[in-house]
Amino acid sequence: MKREVVGYSFMSEELIANQLVSSPFFFANAHSTMLGKGVQAHFKQAIPFAELANQAQAMLEQAKSEQCENPVLFGVVPFNQENPTQFVIPETLYVSSSTRANRALSQAKAEAKVISSPTGNHYKQGVSSLLEMFANAGLSKVVLSRAVEVATDEDIDQAKLLRNLLAINARGYTFAASIDQDNRLMGASPELLIAKKGSQLISNPLAGSRPRSSSAAENQAHEQSLLNTQKDLHEHGLVVEEVERVMSQYCHNLYTPMVPSVIETETMLHLSTKLEGQVDDPNVSAIQVAADLHPTPAVCGFPRQPAYDAIKQLEGFDRGYFTGMVGWCDARGNGEWVVTIRCAEVKTRQMKVFAGAGIVNESHPQSELDETGAKMRTILSAAGIQLNELLNA
Repeated sequence: MKREVVGYSFMSEELIANQLVSSPFFFANAHSTMLGKGVQAHFKQAIPFAELANQAQAMLEQAKSEQCENPVLFGVVPFNQENPTQFVIPETLYVSSSTRANRALSQAKAEAKVISSPTGNHYKQGVSSLLEMFANAGLSKVVLSRAVEVATDEDIDQAKLLRNLLAINARGYTFAASIDQDNRLMGASPELLIAKKGSQLISNPLAGSRPRSSSAAENQAHEQSLLNTQKDLHEHGLVVEEVERVMSQYCHNLYTPMVPSVIETETMLHLSTKLEGQVDDPNVSAIQVAADLHPTPAVCGFPRQPAYDAIKQLEGFDRGYFTGMVGWCDARGNGEWVVTIRCAEVKTRQMKVFAGAGIVNESHPQSELDETGAKMRTILSAAGIQLNELLNA
């Protein structure tokens, strides 16, 4: 594998513009950007999450050479381990500083229509069914999702879509990954599952949400509501406790803030807790910790297996890579893995958009439906698609 550092203008104006469609992956955080060209090694197979780290490390060891003793692997991991995990090591890895500098959102509109979607009433019925199950199924939380498929009149410009996701996701993680010959997973996730930088281990789970408004006063009210509503604090606490439990097995000096804060994205406000610690074993890989964390209660529920079972019973579709994890790791164990949310599967003239909401005892079906619609607007607005009146119908 060859690694090349380029300027952010070259990354944006040349590589994203001309190489994205053929690239196996693109990944960006708030400070840096990576794009792979060509494929040196590829793995696509359903394997237990417990085997992810060994598979990744074997590929990285085989990819080492005199020219590159620390290759980088990119991966897309599904929500359910019965679906295939995909790992790729590129022939060339281009890296740059952030491509978000002075990036303006393209305002071009795209005509689209819904071609497949369960109705809002179907989703609300699922929430009601879950609320009935909580009494006797031993469940504390279940994340219930839905998917909307839309068709566009013209080809989707993936480079423009990606640039818009970068523009509206300045503090988050933006990704694009080829998942089959004509299907690309694209999204802008605000949620860091795990990052390892040398000896430092970091996780930033999110749970408890409100739609973001154009009114600063309304957003301030929503922020105070999140910090003062027991339903949201309980939902968030379940996630943080599980992340803390897993991280404590790998690190010392683990710091977990006593109370959450609130972060904003383009479309949502979320309760957020950032956990940080120092790894006990410097050889542990980021993907090993990620595999133990995945899926957290933020995207599945608690307890995990009963929540899995409820999701399978009620959702009625295969999530695929939605609410899985996407990211990278190197041969030294460093890496970043984020939760695959605010995303869509993108084809030439079609998008399948996903969103979910955490259901607990105090949930209200209409509020949870509204939350999924607000989350879908992240990627729909980046594509220039306005379907606001249909998302909650």
